[in-house]
Amino acid sequence: MNSKAWRAEALQCNRARCRTFVAITRTYRRLHEETGILKTGLYRLTAQGAWASSRAPHVFFFFRKLRLHRYRCFLDLGSGDGMVVCIAGLFTRALGIEIDPELCGLAQRAARDGGVAARVSFVCGDYRQLPIHRADCLYCYPDKPLPAIADRLRTWRGDLLVYGPHFPPPGFAAITRLACGRERMVLYRSADEG
Repeated sequence: MNSKAWRAEALQCNRARCRTFVAITRTYRRLHEETGILKTGLYRLTAQGAWASSRAPHVFFFFRKLRLHRYRCFLDLGSGDGMVVCIAGLFTRALGIEIDPELCGLAQRAARDGGVAARVSFVCGDYRQLPIHRADCLYCYPDKPLPAIADRLRTWRGDLLVYGPHFPPPGFAAITRLACGRERMVLYRSADEG
């Protein structure tokens, strides 16, 4: 999808949601400049792996296409600076779990400054130690294969959104594949559920 098509798509969305989305993107631009993240790159190693920033317009497009508003609880596993969670909060209740305290603090500040703090929350911790199965929609942008997540979700009945072109989760079947420019997102469901 090119930028002209994305703009046309955005015009169709709820005006309040679009205004808040613009506020979120501006907030992140400002915070990334203030914190020096732009100079060092939108990439960082954490205690559990690597974090890389997602592209806000693409995430917004994917969430609209997937009708994210139909989920009760969206949970981002390894939420980094919280951009994806803040965008998800435009559609549904959203929670991010991040092990890096600095990134988690940045996410909390961005949610407050971006005007979505009432709809989003962040937990500083290891998602492998938390009850992630309570969410009906999980999201991850994996930096390595996902067998640990798949093992924890053997009996879980929800949707798993994987950002990026790689690392399909074992035991899950691809239901929907989306593309926006060079970015990819795939919606998976337990292969038992089909």
